[in-house]
Amino acid sequence: MGTKNKLKALIFDCDGVIAETERDGHRVAFNRAFKEAGLDVEWNIEEYGELVKIAGGKERMKAYFKRYPDIYPPERFDDELINKLHKRKTEIFMDMSAKGELPVRPGIRRIIDEAHERGIILAVCSTSNEKSVVSLLQAVLGPQRLNWFNAIFAGDIVKAKKPAPDIYNLVKEKFNLEGPECFVIEDSRNGLLAAKAAGMHCLITVSFYSEHEDFSEADLVVSSLGEPDLPAKVIKGHQNLDASSIKYIDIDTLEKML
Repeated sequence: MGTKNKLKALIFDCDGVIAETERDGHRVAFNRAFKEAGLDVEWNIEEYGELVKIAGGKERMKAYFKRYPDIYPPERFDDELINKLHKRKTEIFMDMSAKGELPVRPGIRRIIDEAHERGIILAVCSTSNEKSVVSLLQAVLGPQRLNWFNAIFAGDIVKAKKPAPDIYNLVKEKFNLEGPECFVIEDSRNGLLAAKAAGMHCLITVSFYSEHEDFSEADLVVSSLGEPDLPAKVIKGHQNLDASSIKYIDIDTLEKML
């Protein structure tokens, strides 16, 4: 049981964890990029909820266009066009981030500050484009906190995206860590499966698109990390924790689950 165990690395997914970016950020940026390119494509909230289950923006577009070959002929909607659209979508998303259109989720800054004070390794592992991730972190965390991160792994850095564990395994390799020394904060089943396959602990903060997913393998599932004045709701508890006493998630909470 956990308080003797020390957490060595705190790893964040980005979209849906750091900020509620999928519905109000990436979806909107995709639609603006499609419109600019003169394409009659607009992903509504419900439709994007299905697409978001596919890890990676380029992969999302490929899957969507492939469904309707008569409307989006493969010879035109090829890798070159998809890469071009994705590049523009990334620029739009970065601009949205810089303008502060995507607010940080509760408890994120607080737990990053605490981890930094304790000398815990901080990392981000995201399937999103690296420029999108860095621009969002810069906007919602500020340059000082961004500099505290020991590693940002993003985009196509690994061949197999979540639910494959590859991106989380990179953290273990880079910092010579064992899986149980790491805690991942995720918001999706794909992310949970990736973290668990890497042998890591995983806490889920549900996001707009993920709240109905199956998180049975998670160590803890909460509505958010919470703040002293904005309590987290425990959705699935942990045997080492008294769920009724949890107001917000801090490093001590995580270490009790190690």
